[in-house]
Parts: sequence; C-alpha cells; structure tokens
Amino acid sequence: MTLDLQKLSAAKLWLISAPVAARDTNAPRDLPYLAHALYALIPVESAEVHRVTGDEWWRMYINPAWLDSATIPEAGAELAHLVWHLLADHTGRARDQDVDRSTARAWNKATDATISHTLAPDAIRPDHLATAADFAMRPGLAAEQYYARASGLPVGGGEPGTLEPTDGCGSAADGIHRRHEHGPDSDLGAVSTFDATEIRRLVAIDYRDHALRRGTDPGDALRWVKETLEPRTPWEPLLAGAVRRAIGWAAGRGDYTYTRPSRRASSLPGIVLPGQHRPVPRLSIVVDTSASVDDQLLARALGEVDGAIAALGVPGANVTVYSVDAAVHTVEKVRRGRDAKLVGAGGTDLRVGLRAAADERPRPDVVVVLTDGGTPWPTTPPPAAAVIAAILGRDRKDLPRTPAWAVRVECLVET
Repeated sequence: MTLDLQKLSAAKLWLISAPVAARDTNAPRDLPYLAHALYALIPVESAEVHRVTGDEWWRMYINPAWLDSATIPEAGAELAHLVWHLLADHTGRARDQDVDRSTARAWNKATDATISHTLAPDAIRPDHLATAADFAMRPGLAAEQYYARASGLPVGGGEPGTLEPTDGCGSAADGIHRRHEHGPDSDLGAVSTFDATEIRRLVAIDYRDHALRRGTDPGDALRWVKETLEPRTPWEPLLAGAVRRAIGWAAGRGDYTYTRPSRRASSLPGIVLPGQHRPVPRLSIVVDTSASVDDQLLARALGEVDGAIAALGVPGANVTVYSVDAAVHTVEKVRRGRDAKLVGAGGTDLRVGLRAAADERPRPDVVVVLTDGGTPWPTTPPPAAAVIAAILGRDRKDLPRTPAWAVRVECLVET
C-alpha cells in the first residue's frame, strides 16, 4: 500500500484553513501559524510505526494502512502533535536532560502532556496522548517538570533497553534513533538545524498573534514563544564582562612621565626621554539606595562587580562606593562593593552621585551605576570615564531608558 499524499495535503489544509460555516466537529481548525512547519515535514512510508512518528530532521514516518483508515481530522491531529514535538525542540531538550533508552518513555509521556494542553483548546488532541492528570499535576507546566515526576529524577544509570519503532513519537521527541529512521545524510531529504531554527521563529511569530486573538493560554507553548523570540542571556556574565572590558580599557591607557626614564635613553646621549606609566584603574560604584530598588538583586549585582574586580586584581584602595538616593549619604573606600554600608531609602536622583564621582580626585576611570533606572540622568558622563549602567528590575517592559553614553546591562530577577 502506498502513502496517500492527497490525504496528507487535505489534513494540512484542514488544520490551517478557516471554517466556512459554524464550527463543528469536522470543520477546519483555522491554525495558519502551523503552515511553515507543516509544509516543511518530509513524508516517509513506514509500516513499522502504528500511526505517525518523526525524527529530528523533520521526516515523518507514516503507516500507510493507518492513514488510509484515518479521517482527515484524525490525520490532522497527529500531524499537529508531531509538529509540536519539532517546534518545541524536544530532541535538544531531551539531550539536556540526559534522556537515555531507559527514560525515553517517561520523557515522551511528559512532552505529550505539554502538547495535549496546547492542542486541547482547538479540539485536535489525539486520544492516546498523556495529559497533566496522568502525572497528578496541573496543566501548563514544562515537559521537564512532568518528566521529573515521571522518571523520579535524577535520571541515568538505568538499563539500556531497546526502543522499537512503535515506542513513543520517534527521535523527534527524545533524540534516540530507531531502526526505521534514516540518518541525516539520507537522500530522502532533511531539514537542517539552521532551517529548523528559522521555521520555529516564523511559527512563534504567527502563534503569538494567534494566541492574542484567540485568548487561549497553553502555558508551555507560550513559554516556547517567549524563549524563541526573546532568548534570555544570563545577565551576570554580561555585567562582569562589561566591567572587565572597561577596566581593561582603562588599564591600557598609558601616559608619559619623566619620573621614570625611558629605556632608550642610552641610545641618545644628552637627551632626556620620558618613560611610560600605566596607572592602576580607579573604579567608582554609584549605588541607588532608594526604596524602589530590589535589595536581593542589588546584592547579586554587587557580587558580579566584585568578581570582575577580583579577577583583574584592582587594589581595594582604588574602589570607591557612593551610597545615593536623592543625596550622597556615604563615600567609602572598600576592598569589595558588598562591604560598603548602604544608606538611603528615600527618593532617587543619581545625578548627585555621578557629579560626586566626577569631582573625585584622582578622577575614576570606570563608573558602575547600580539602579532600577527611575532617576534623572546628567546630559554628559563623568569626564574621561567609561560608564556602565546596571539596570535592576523584574520585567524588561518596565525598565526605563538610559543615556546613550552609558553601557547598559539589564539585570532581571527570575519571576
């Protein structure tokens, strides 16, 4: 029996088309956001699978006998199920969780539970998919959370076992190759990693618009959209890196001095040549101590600054901490920023703190400002200083703007 490609095309159209009349059981599902992913799938005939499985190269293995007996809605539901395994990159996430043959079934069940929650509002959830109720957990959680319950983490160390073609949803879900699957270099075709990333991005854009219009809340799918379109880089290394670069730039600025004769003076008798002097960089930290600043986040940010200072060997005597709200309360020379006594909890006007740093003698080479951003800024930075603005907050949408002359690092606490 050969694969009925016309029925496959009909199932795809059923998923993405708008209904022409009042919605009923067999009406099209109006999910156009799935189009990019559905039409990237590569159909492969396989009598070894029960219904439909997939591999990580976006090939879908279809039992032709099942497809022949399935209705268009049934075929469409299975296609949507497989596509969400690929869109959510369950293969890569399985490898992050060290899923092996002994835990693959638990991982498949966990990923199916998240897909169930995504497909249920549009009545396209295949009946055989696990749900959150199977884990005695609430719907909308991440696959990793269901997997922890199902597998009894930590994982690993189990018997290898054998995964048959009929076990789970294929390597598209768990990254473990089955005997019926073709390798990445097969002449059947494959979707590259780059193309898969672009498909996910396009679908995420369309899905976000769809979710806003429909008002549905499939939790794991919306998390996937946010991670796909707004990947979050940990801010700690960004802040530490910005401080290291600024201090390194300051340390590289040498100056000439006659207090240290040049080594080349002996080649020019009678002429006094200046030597070079590389001053130790001076660092000032302006800390916003107003009532609106998150103390926990402030402590973490100070710790990253301290780490960068320690890694570069800047002497403690060259670090000055200003405790500022609407006025400068304390000015301290410290070995670590966390050792400073922070006083304040009033309003916010960091211009006075930056002005105090500019008036410091010798002037600082690097100024780090730790604030929630709710402050007026001066029109110009402290003279000859690199300024880093570490903006502390909980939501990127609420973070105020910073001046163009400051290197901005957004330090967001996980909520």
